[in-house]
Amino acid sequence: MGKIHLLDKTVYELIAAGQVVEKPFSAVKELIENSIDADAKNIVVEIKNGGRTYIRVTDNGSGIAAEDVPLAFANHATSKVVTLEDIESIYTLGFRGEALASISAMSNVQLLTKRREDELGFRYEIEGGVELSSESAGCPDGTTVVVRNLFYNTPARQKYMYRDVSEGNSIASTVQKMALSHPEISFKFIRDNKVEFVTSGDGELLSAIYTVLGKNFYDSCIPVDYKFMYVTVKGYITKPLASRASRTYQNFYVNSRYVKKILLATALEEAYANRIMSGKNPGCVLNISLPSNVVDINVQPNKLDVRFRDDDTIFTAINSAANDALMKFDSPEEINADGSRISANSSVTHRQLYTGVTTPSDRYDQLSFGTSSSVRRQSTAYTSDLAKIFMKDYIPPYKSKQNDDEVAAPTENNDEKNRVEEPEPENKYTYISEQSFAKPVQSEAVSADEDVSPEIRVIGEAFKTYILAECGDDILLVDKHAAHERYIFEGLKRNVTTLDSQMLLNPAHATLTYEQYDALHDNQDTCKRLGVLVQFGVPPMVIIIGSPMIAQDMDPTDLAVQIADCIIEGKKNKGKDIFDDLYHTFACKAAIKANSDTNIVELEYLMKLITEEDIRYCPHGRPVLVKLSKREIEKMFRRIV
Repeated sequence: MGKIHLLDKTVYELIAAGQVVEKPFSAVKELIENSIDADAKNIVVEIKNGGRTYIRVTDNGSGIAAEDVPLAFANHATSKVVTLEDIESIYTLGFRGEALASISAMSNVQLLTKRREDELGFRYEIEGGVELSSESAGCPDGTTVVVRNLFYNTPARQKYMYRDVSEGNSIASTVQKMALSHPEISFKFIRDNKVEFVTSGDGELLSAIYTVLGKNFYDSCIPVDYKFMYVTVKGYITKPLASRASRTYQNFYVNSRYVKKILLATALEEAYANRIMSGKNPGCVLNISLPSNVVDINVQPNKLDVRFRDDDTIFTAINSAANDALMKFDSPEEINADGSRISANSSVTHRQLYTGVTTPSDRYDQLSFGTSSSVRRQSTAYTSDLAKIFMKDYIPPYKSKQNDDEVAAPTENNDEKNRVEEPEPENKYTYISEQSFAKPVQSEAVSADEDVSPEIRVIGEAFKTYILAECGDDILLVDKHAAHERYIFEGLKRNVTTLDSQMLLNPAHATLTYEQYDALHDNQDTCKRLGVLVQFGVPPMVIIIGSPMIAQDMDPTDLAVQIADCIIEGKKNKGKDIFDDLYHTFACKAAIKANSDTNIVELEYLMKLITEEDIRYCPHGRPVLVKLSKREIEKMFRRIV
């Protein structure tokens, strides 16, 4: 080990600067944050050669006093933190006093600034941390910072820079994220003497979204405005069908500061569970507002990460906010005459579309999900089982809670003493607002005897797969398997009774991991409720003696392992519905299949069930329903232009 000695000032300044300014986009980010903190209303960012040779950031903010300019380039010099207590109540984007010092340590920097109350501005130039010149100068109000030859004295950093196009794209993305967090500020971005985009600065987030993220993202936006405890979540998320293959379009802000944190992405994506296809990710522009004393922003030099005092509260707030918005504003897809999808930026919901449908009050009385013989079937025997729902002597497997305005019909054996209270369904959203569940209220001006919305009339079936129906001036196409699968899936999630089991002629012996063994052993009631009967041998060996009838063609050992893994996952991720994947499998096997024979009566009844349930997506995230308007059909036949 060598002798310990103090580093030279130029060396340790470069090391410290490298932690703050990793790439050209880091320098741009720091300069923009200073402009925002100076209350600028217009910010212009110009770069050349990917920011390698030239960066200019100009604002019309408050400016800097001439006597403070040299100090602004010193290490740890800031106007935003004075005492230790100030660190716990930081509302500005910058606060460490490292930005200008770090940038000037590895480039040539020229600064021109003027306050509104001053007659003259001030010009200052510094290179490699060494002052070159300072003088009074005439200039407009605000501040302009020009950075030339970034990393000129750090060849190793230059070696690992990407092509100019890639570095320029990173800067463009940084400016865009800043524009989304501050729609009240007009941002202009110029690359190699060409203006790439300008935001309006009108204070409307949707305007910034349209400019920055494009029309497709804008068309898919649904609003979010939600408060949970001390957390407020506002912004926009995308409709499930507008999902993308990556998280590139997820933009999270904490108190208007852009952050990257997997907790936030996970909370959002959990809200899209069973609404979005596997491998797809929703987009968003969400600002999470919360008191500064419950979040630590002093985690990394680049300030892209934060630490929350209570992760569970933040998770619940974002997850519930997204669920609330999806339940309010997610609507059916509409197809144009050319096959393209009409803008989904609409507040019309499935429930509003279907208010003219007469539906049974006790819809779960009519179709079983796992406790009667109708689920003990192979796919080829489905039709006869579904027909049982029309038989007068059909006994439903369980009852859901009746609506408050319903009165049970009197029967000869209606003995209150023998009546058994049914358990409340599980898996309710506990933080979604009541408005999300509210049905449209009929206007007082409309007579009760008058139809306020069109009824759905099933007119047939296409390819033994898609239900065709009329609803006013719309033609509806419903994927019968996807719709029925989702209906069964939702029923499984609500059903608190035990699934029917069948004893195995040849019990399955399995050797699990010790963790899986413990998970099953400690949750035997859960296994029984799911229809899996397990005997426990010498750890980690188990014997599966019964499996659910709803999944009789599944391997019992695989099923037991899947349940164990779900329980283990549930301990690690308490915000997730751990058995969803299992319910997906059950529902898929029990649902009516495509290309199966179904008569018109069964189609009509299935249509009633799914419309009452407000079903929009299958458990795998595929759309259940699309609609084609009469106007679009008339365009196809050239009846109208």
